[in-house]
Amino acid sequence: MAVKLKRPVSAGWLCHTMGLHLIGPDRDIHVICALDALGDDGLSFALPGKTLEHLHGGTVFGLRTLRVNGGGNGVTVIGSEDPRFDFIRAQYTLAETPGFERESAPADIHATVRIAPGAVIEDGVAIGEGTVVGPNAVLRRGTRIGRWCEIQSGAVIGDAGFGFERDAQNRPLRMIHLGGVRIGDHVQVGALTAIARGALEDTVLEDYVKINNLCHIAHNCRIGWGTIIGACADLCGSVTIGRNCWIAPNCAIRQKIEIGDAAIVGMGAVVVKDVPA
Repeated sequence: MAVKLKRPVSAGWLCHTMGLHLIGPDRDIHVICALDALGDDGLSFALPGKTLEHLHGGTVFGLRTLRVNGGGNGVTVIGSEDPRFDFIRAQYTLAETPGFERESAPADIHATVRIAPGAVIEDGVAIGEGTVVGPNAVLRRGTRIGRWCEIQSGAVIGDAGFGFERDAQNRPLRMIHLGGVRIGDHVQVGALTAIARGALEDTVLEDYVKINNLCHIAHNCRIGWGTIIGACADLCGSVTIGRNCWIAPNCAIRQKIEIGDAAIVGMGAVVVKDVPA
């Protein structure tokens, strides 16, 4: 997923505005995106230890020692001592000028959808055939829900995720989360469960996922087909869960953990290492 700017800006202008150093050719930036989705007109960031030799264009916040391709198709680097922090600073700069293009079209709701009193559905939401939205559920812009789903009372889908970097005074600066939430068909989301929007890509729940009450699904998680998640489970950012898994109540799964197909995570478990299929 890429988020468009209202108008393109140059990498050189962004460097000058932020007081940083441009390495490589100046180029226009049209979109902000994840590193894996970087194209010639995109802007992303690379954490220390990353190399960009597989990329052939675009602009990246990175360390000045970052290894990139040479030649006219090489990646442009905005040299930084802290690439993720400066990328977040750039988000705020670009949000002010020129701004991001956001979903502004009215919600696309199938005629068969049932919406209970008190539910909040923002512009830019899409809901498929036969889905039920319970009382006081909140569906934020950029949320897409498939057919025959059940969103129970008080669930919140698509609010911003929880990601921060600290400045030189140790003050936390929040990343602007620009992704959305994509939910497949026949999915259940329990009462008072929160599913965060992705940072730069979508949080994804595949078909037939079932989530109980009071769960937390953080930004950029991906939950595979048919997986069941018990009450009060806590999935940190960028957790990937395979197909047909059983995630028991009150467990906690560390960020970026991968859990293979048909795995079982027991009640109250704290998962800090990948789990094979």
